[in-house]
Amino acid sequence: MYLWILLGLLVLLVAATYTWFSLSQTPHVNDMAMYVNAESGLELALEYDAPDDEWGQKIDFLDMVDDDYPLKPATWSDARQSFAAIRYGLDGRLTDEIVPLTDGMNANRRDAYGYYVTGAFYARTLMPCTVSLAEAVELNEGENGAGTYVIGTPLWDDEELVHTDGGSGAECAVRIGLRITPVDKDGAAKGDTEFFIYEPNCDVHIEDAEGYVDTPNVDGGDTLTDRDHMILQEASTWTEAYPVRHDVTIKDLGKFIENRTLFSLERGEIVKIELYVWLEGQDVDCTNRIEDAKIMANLQFHTDYSGQTGLDIIPND
Repeated sequence: MYLWILLGLLVLLVAATYTWFSLSQTPHVNDMAMYVNAESGLELALEYDAPDDEWGQKIDFLDMVDDDYPLKPATWSDARQSFAAIRYGLDGRLTDEIVPLTDGMNANRRDAYGYYVTGAFYARTLMPCTVSLAEAVELNEGENGAGTYVIGTPLWDDEELVHTDGGSGAECAVRIGLRITPVDKDGAAKGDTEFFIYEPNCDVHIEDAEGYVDTPNVDGGDTLTDRDHMILQEASTWTEAYPVRHDVTIKDLGKFIENRTLFSLERGEIVKIELYVWLEGQDVDCTNRIEDAKIMANLQFHTDYSGQTGLDIIPND
């Protein structure tokens, strides 16, 4: 009798251990190539007081952070204006407990405390303009892309002689946050800060969901933030070239469903842009099917000079 009881308990222990392991697996993105570009007239730099020759139209995200840190599931709390994670219980199941995250403790880390990555840069303009994210466009019949998009990295398979999707669906759960803060000549904040959330590939999903699905907020809201601060974009995909080529895929980039003006600048003004990248844990696509994903992202700012001549008025006196 004792032997049968022991065998029964052993089966339960194995089942419980397997369930804990399965439920506590966390999808992550361990490699992400990302570039930030500006159209002519808007200049970017890593420091607000950078010399003129260090202001330009392109920044590599790895210039802002030390390395390509992995992403683990986190979520944006609009009520707290900060990030948070969900705590697992001893049985491996999700609890109702929200764990606050901070940039100092949980960003740009490779250990168990790291969840998301963040970097900062500055923008200035040569003439008054309004700035938004630029539409994605295909170049060279789709061989290259420009504008704003997030896509799974095509990985070449030497045995099958085709590309495989390195994204593993993570591109559907990735979010990019933009915190915009006007600064003075000394780099100190001088106005209201706004936080925008860019959701690429919002109309496609790993599982059975169809069309756009709102991502709920851990504070009880239906969306991560108010709709005026959400930027939604259709899916960006790639297919093989014909004939198949090792270094070429054909891109079909998504259009914006909803886009927003991020900020306005007068000549001589500067804004600080804090860029956040995370894997949104509240998204329906943040599942255990995501493993060691590799993502390509391009962020480009569009400048609108409508109604601006670019000329300075010279007073008569």
